[in-house]
Amino acid sequence: MRTLVLANQKGGVGKTTTAINLGTALAAIGERVLIVDLDPQGNASTGLGIDRKSRTSSTYDVMIGERSMSAIVLDTAVPRLWVAPSTLDLLGVELEIAPHKDRAFRLRKALRDFAHDQANLNEDERITYVLVDCPPSLNLLTVNALSAADSVLVPLQCEFFALEGLSQLLSTVDQVKKTL
Repeated sequence: MRTLVLANQKGGVGKTTTAINLGTALAAIGERVLIVDLDPQGNASTGLGIDRKSRTSSTYDVMIGERSMSAIVLDTAVPRLWVAPSTLDLLGVELEIAPHKDRAFRLRKALRDFAHDQANLNEDERITYVLVDCPPSLNLLTVNALSAADSVLVPLQCEFFALEGLSQLLSTVDQVKKTL
């Protein structure tokens, strides 16, 4: 299972659109893909057809340790593509997990546990890619995603301020790598 994180502290650069389109393309070529919606806005969930009313469990529940990733994953209309939906509850998750020593590694642990759950399945039933859609900020949610990442994709616009923000993000990636 390979984990790709889509991150940029600037909004409107295409993180969610890239996550949905890349996930759909990977599923179309036979990969089994989970999109983890880690943005409180929940646009990846909505974009994959998950109505807000049906999101009874979400990545918030995973981040605070009340549910496993396996317990919140929902089917989408796209074959071989699933989503771990987001809710607005994620807005307050930083305050809830900030006092804990593992605050920056909650998602990493949840995805490791998920991979362990997947190991019990037949090989052709296992998720092969996890795409994490991050919020438009360098907050604790993004740090959690970076600590779980095998690779980071940074969608950006070709403009001066986007490049300035990229250097900040790369600095954060380096800091997270040092803690691993």
